[in-house]
Formats: sequence, structure tokens, C-alpha cells
Amino acid sequence: MLFSNLALATDSFEIVSLKFKDEVKVDEQKKLMADLNGVIQKFEGFKSRDYFYSSENGRWIDFVVWADVKLAKKASEAAMIDPKASAVFSKIDEKTMIFSHYEKVGGVKI
Repeated sequence: MLFSNLALATDSFEIVSLKFKDEVKVDEQKKLMADLNGVIQKFEGFKSRDYFYSSENGRWIDFVVWADVKLAKKASEAAMIDPKASAVFSKIDEKTMIFSHYEKVGGVKI
């Protein structure tokens, strides 16, 4: 419901699925995910961010809405060289990460 009701036809969705390295405890993972808020929201085209955690498999889903895919990709490049973001990225198990940009093509509303 959240995603269908907020999406505009021009929006781009950045969806990242990841796990942190084994030595990073869940409480630290939560802090690291929150630390990214301050980085991401300063980029042009940022609209919103939600992130979700599965205690069943230790995996995170990060869902970011951007005004368009061009700005989303530009922000991704800038995040890679941001010191605060780099500190978070260094704790992620890169082998587990799936990072993609999507455009809405359908859905249903209540």
C-alpha cells in the first residue's frame, strides 16, 4: 500500500537488498542504516527512504524514492565518495548486496 499510493509515474525507485558483515551486531546495523539518512536526504531528487529488516534471515531492504532515474544514479555516485556513507558501506557484506533502480509500471490501490 505504501509504495503504490505514493508513487508518481516519473519517480525512480532504488531498492537495495543486503546483509552486513557477520561481526556487525544488529544494534550497530540499525545505527548504520539510520546514519545513511543524513547522507541520502541531501542529494538532489531525494523524495523518501524506508528500510526494513528481516530477523529471519538477517537481511535488509532499503527503499529510496527519487524524482527520476538520472538523479538517482547521480546520487548513487556521490554516495560512493561520501565519507559517512563509505563508513557504512565498509560494514556491508558486498557479496550479499543487490542494488537496482526501478521505474513503476503498474500496481493496485485500495
